[in-house]
This record gives sequence, structure tokens and C-alpha cells, in this order.
Amino acid sequence: MLTKQYENIAYAITHFKEKNNFLTLFILIIGVILGAITFARIIELFFYFAPNATITLFSGFVLFSIPDLIKSEKIKPNLVWFFLGTLLIYFLSCIRIPTTPVIINYPKITILFLIIFTFFGILDGFFTILPGISGSMIMMILGPYFLYKSYLANLNIHNLTFLFPLFFYFIGDILGFFIGSKVSLYFLTKHRKKFLSLLLGMVVMSALILLPIHNIYPNNILLYVAVFLVSFILCQALKLIK
Repeated sequence: MLTKQYENIAYAITHFKEKNNFLTLFILIIGVILGAITFARIIELFFYFAPNATITLFSGFVLFSIPDLIKSEKIKPNLVWFFLGTLLIYFLSCIRIPTTPVIINYPKITILFLIIFTFFGILDGFFTILPGISGSMIMMILGPYFLYKSYLANLNIHNLTFLFPLFFYFIGDILGFFIGSKVSLYFLTKHRKKFLSLLLGMVVMSALILLPIHNIYPNNILLYVAVFLVSFILCQALKLIK
């Protein structure tokens, strides 16, 4: 079950002092770091050449994963909590930091900037550990994702200063994982149905709110339909792999 995997990871995080859990988390952290570095440049290119289509692709991934979430957990949405989930994401979109998919001018690295960037890392880790939620999607809604992604994609021997914000973001991620795992385990144990309805509302709203509807016109609608089709096919392919 989808949430069972998250529960196992959340348990390992909250009980990281146990030998087996520590090894699991070590492998997980290494995998996250390698995956982020490996795909950062690829994602950067996608955003550079087709930012709206790339966001549409990500939204499609999330939307087409919703049936699996509902089926695996047999969710019968509580409309109140579902609505609260959509409101939470809408609120986050209202406090979004203005940014662009491809960063050209990087902000000056100051102590205040590192504190703020660490805070966003905490939010990223917190939402990532919640079942069904994409931390990257939440960070896209808030704005910092594109800066974080650009730091990773352009990290090289000439830009070693990027290591400083990435280090603080990563520390925030770890702290966010720990906090999120505590929250997730508590609500999945005590208020499972309401919590899953809340998460479902967040998932749906995060995917819908990122869709670049304002850029869809009669002359490019087929492109977006094709992108949605690709995201659907890839989701089905991943299901077969499972």
C-alpha cells in the first residue's frame, strides 16, 4: 500500500537511532542526493526549452497518481477535510515568491538568505514525507524550487559557492523529514480517514493550481494534450514496474 511505504519510512526516521533504521535512512539519503544531482541538469533543460509543458507534465504525474492513492487506501473523502486541503494549497499559492523557471541572476548569499532557504528546505522535507504529496510541487507553488534546482544543475568547480545554500537547504530537508514523519505517523494512526482526505485535497489542488491554463490557446492546445498523454502513459508504465 502506498501509505504503508511512507509509514515505514516515517517510522525509520523517527527511530533513526536503531541500527537497521539508521542504515535504511543512510541509503535513502544517498539515493536522494544522487537522484537530485543526476536529474537536476535534465530538469533544468526541460524548464529552459519548455517551462509550461514541463509544469504540465509534472501536474499530469500528480493527477494520474490520484486514482492509485484512492484505490490503495480505499479513501472515501471527507468533504470538509478535503476542502481544507485545497484551501491550504491555495493559501500557499497566495504567498508565492515571484520567480522564473530558469534562474539567471542569483540572489546574494547572506545569513538572512541562508536562514530563509533553510526554512524552505524544512517545508520541502515536511511535505515530501507526507503520503501522496510532492514536496517539489509544493516548492514550485511557493517559488524556491526553481532556485534550488538551478543551484544543483549549475554546481561545478566554478560555482562552488552554490554548496553553501545547498548545504543549508539539505539540513532543512532532514529536519523537515523528521518533523513531517512525526506528524504523519500521528495523524495516520489517530485520524487516518480525515488526514488522508486532507492530503487528497492538497494533492488535487497542487496539481491544478500549477497548470499553466493562462498559456493554453487554440494553437497550442494539442501540445498540452500530448503532454498530458505522455504523463498518463508514464504513470501506467510505473504501475507495471511496481
